[in-house]
Amino acid sequence: MNAATSPFARPIARLLAHKRALGLGYVREERFLAEIERLTVGWPDAVLSEVVARTYLTGRTDGARPNRLTVMRALAIFLSLEDPRTFVPPPRFLGIRRRRPAIRVLSREEARRFLLACDALPDTTAFPRGVLRGTALRFLLLTGLRRGELVALQDDDVDLHEHVVTVRCGKFGKARFVPIASELADRMRTCRDALLTYVGTRHPQDAFFPGRDGRRPMKDKTLYKAFRDVLDLAGIRHLGRGRGPRLHDLRHSFAVLRLLSWYEAGANLGAKLPLLATYLGHVGLSSTQDYLHMTDDLVGQVSTRQQQAFGDVITEQPR
Repeated sequence: MNAATSPFARPIARLLAHKRALGLGYVREERFLAEIERLTVGWPDAVLSEVVARTYLTGRTDGARPNRLTVMRALAIFLSLEDPRTFVPPPRFLGIRRRRPAIRVLSREEARRFLLACDALPDTTAFPRGVLRGTALRFLLLTGLRRGELVALQDDDVDLHEHVVTVRCGKFGKARFVPIASELADRMRTCRDALLTYVGTRHPQDAFFPGRDGRRPMKDKTLYKAFRDVLDLAGIRHLGRGRGPRLHDLRHSFAVLRLLSWYEAGANLGAKLPLLATYLGHVGLSSTQDYLHMTDDLVGQVSTRQQQAFGDVITEQPR
């Protein structure tokens, strides 16, 4: 074997092909696997041992340690199918634990202020960054799309005549149609027109929400910076890293606010929740349940409905 290669290079390539055949993007995971491959260049033993796992994970103190452990375990399990000598790190190897991020759902009043702040982002240059970024954030809150789905949208994916957005790059490779409200369609039309004025021509494959070149997708850090600016304008305090609000919390907020609207309308939730799951791109209701949180806004509506349904069953006893 060439000393300039890793004994795990080919297994890593096969693992990536396997995961992507299952519909997983495995983009960030590929970076972690590349780290393992670089670490083991010239490694004398072709068996993934505890030494390899410890060497890779020890000394890494950033927030991605749990993710790196997950990827190491995936590689080890994959290799152990062919070589039982493979060391498979336990889920809490080296005391590493995955901490669920704090989820910060916007109240209805906060959501109202957030949308107003989206319209207040300034355009300080010829590039319409204010309307572009504000519309992108408005779109996330009002549709519940994932950040990656929004960034991947191309101009041809957005049909503003029929008010339908086609998500081609959903999680697990699933595509879906996402209907949007007429008001949101109007704002997206304004965004498209502003971009057309800036770049002169638009092509079907251009990103609907591009960066400064008007063609390629907006960068994650650009969208996050705009998100923090909108939070400040809306008077919504950011509690720091890991405590939110996060960009992904807009998806949680969409689900909760939609549920709140259905409660207020007296809708049949048994019929509505499968629709919400489909709209969010979930396989079933179990995934959607992770997005339904009991907020102050929702508690009152739940209590009212329960009182209407069972108020004559449980009555207050006289003293």
